[in-house]
Amino acid sequence: MKIKIKSILAKLLATENISVEQQNIDTAAFNPTTRTLYIPKWKDMSNSLQDLLIGHEVGHAWDTPAEGWHDAVCSDPTLKGFLNVIEDARIERKIKTRYPGLVKSFYAGYRELFERDFFGVKDVDVNCLPLIDRINLHFKVGPFLNVEFSDSEKLIIDRCSKTETWEDVEALAREIHDKAQEDAEKNK
Repeated sequence: MKIKIKSILAKLLATENISVEQQNIDTAAFNPTTRTLYIPKWKDMSNSLQDLLIGHEVGHAWDTPAEGWHDAVCSDPTLKGFLNVIEDARIERKIKTRYPGLVKSFYAGYRELFERDFFGVKDVDVNCLPLIDRINLHFKVGPFLNVEFSDSEKLIIDRCSKTETWEDVEALAREIHDKAQEDAEKNK
């Protein structure tokens, strides 16, 4: 990857002088406190995949508040994954609306991740996964999978696709998290 070129792209999309670093990490990340975007050093990354990762993390730069994210994760570490899934759906929807030219890169990039089995679902019946995992797959690689939802779960998917603020994300993530914990207690 030509990190200098992609760094310029990230700064232009973010409309601020964020820092961009390429590291040996599992996935891209954005630190909302230091305003640093981290890009992984993966072998054979297409331009679409690079643009997906940058677009996704710039979405966090635009819309994920450092204080809300940090406070929620610190107060209940088990909530982190739920917040991340719902927030990812929100920021990706918003960044694709803000920059429609990214839509094609997101589709192609997620297709590439799906083909690489990045989500680890190659030999898995995805419809047996917990709701939060199915929500994540639906919003990221839904076009390549047949993720099924009950009627009540479809209402949650609809609510997820309409979150506008961090407060909306946090409320929905807590609701799904609490329900998952209740279900886990019942199944003990």
